[in-house]
Order: sequence, then C-alpha cells, then structure tokens
Amino acid sequence: MNKPLPIWLIQWLGRPCWQLLAVQWLVLAAGILLAYVLFISGQWQRRERLYQQQQQLQLQVTERQQQISQLPSLEALELSLQHKAIKQPEDHAELGSNLSQVGGKLLRWQQQDKPAQQTFKFQVNYSGLLRLLETISPHKRIDQIRIESRSEGVFTELTLLSSGDGADE
Repeated sequence: MNKPLPIWLIQWLGRPCWQLLAVQWLVLAAGILLAYVLFISGQWQRRERLYQQQQQLQLQVTERQQQISQLPSLEALELSLQHKAIKQPEDHAELGSNLSQVGGKLLRWQQQDKPAQQTFKFQVNYSGLLRLLETISPHKRIDQIRIESRSEGVFTELTLLSSGDGADE
C-alpha cells in the first residue's frame, strides 16, 4: 500500500465536496434511469406482443362469428330433420330390429342423400345373415355386400340403395 494515488484521482478528490456529491448523484441517477429504461422497454415489448395477439384473436372471433351466422338456425335444422324423418321410412330401425331377432349386433350405420343409400356394418352368424337378407324391403337394392369371417364371428358391411330415386340406372 505504499503506492501513491493516481493523478486523476487526486485531482477529483481535490474538487469541492458539492461537485463530488453532484457527480455521484448524476452517476446514480443515470444507473437507475438505465435500469428503468431496460425494464420499461421489456414491458413495452411484451405489451406490444399482447396487443398483437389480442388483435389476431379478435379477427379470429369475427371470422368465426361470420361463419356461424351463415349456418342455418337450430329451429331450421330441427324442422329439416323432422321433414326427413317423416319422408323416409325407418329402414335402419326395421333392419336393426330384424338384426336383433336373428342374434346380430349393429356396429355402424351411415346414410347418404346423393345417391340415397344406407351403409350398415354388423356382426351376425351365417344363418342369421341369410334370414336378414330375406327381410330387406323390396324398395331397397343391395349395392354392395362384404362379408368377413373372423375369430369373433362374421362381420358384414351392406350398402342399400333406394330404388325410387333413380338408383337403378
């Protein structure tokens, strides 16, 4: 510690006390201001990202509302379903009851309008399948039948077409 102080430090220490105090306060204020600006800029960027996300979500909500407004109302859908239920006989219910009478199990049922067809997938034994095929309505035509034998039993996929809708062409 026998080393003397540097000249620039001796000159700084030789200044009046109020100048040293003012420089200390300026350095301290600059440090606080720098930390505050860094903190605020991070918050500002985060706020900008949140604002952009909010704008994107509002745009998505507007698009979804527009899509929903183009859909028919619940009452219109219910009326349409009632009309279709009145127009079309319950062939799938008839086939389902016949299927349960022959000991089968309905796995899937699907209906399409164009062309008017119904697809059934069920599990039944061979004799039950033959009895079930005899009960099919004369207004229906078998478009496709696929029979698959597995260890669990016989699986059948049957596609019926309505003969009154020009499906015989």
